[in-house]
Amino acid sequence: MSIRDIENSIIQYLKDKFPQFLVQGFPEKPQEFILLHPVGAILVHYRGGNYSNSNAIGIISQDKGLNFAITVVTRNLRNNNGAYETLDKVKQYLCGYKIPECTKLTPNKEGFISETNGIWQYEIEFRLSTPSIEEMEEI
Repeated sequence: MSIRDIENSIIQYLKDKFPQFLVQGFPEKPQEFILLHPVGAILVHYRGGNYSNSNAIGIISQDKGLNFAITVVTRNLRNNNGAYETLDKVKQYLCGYKIPECTKLTPNKEGFISETNGIWQYEIEFRLSTPSIEEMEEI
């Protein structure tokens, strides 16, 4: 499964769980993102990954670990639909979520990003693995 397919699966799942929020992929130009939504935004992006050692002889067969970050952008910190509540709900919903051809999503870390004029940003990172197998040449 491709990075884009995995990201799109996470986005669609979160859209279903958070209809009151703007849920989308992380903006192409993050510095230009302005929160216009009245409640907040949940932004998803691929953070990077790594590969295990090959599991086979004569063919490259590895596990690819992928990290996806979910950025929560809200207009308050502690109130209803605030950063804390939304971050907790994102963790609750995504922890154990299974995308086809991948392991279940596992929370990795979370933390504060910034606060500007009452707009709070927190991030939670999830990890999953998927097989990475060499394409075989026809003989």
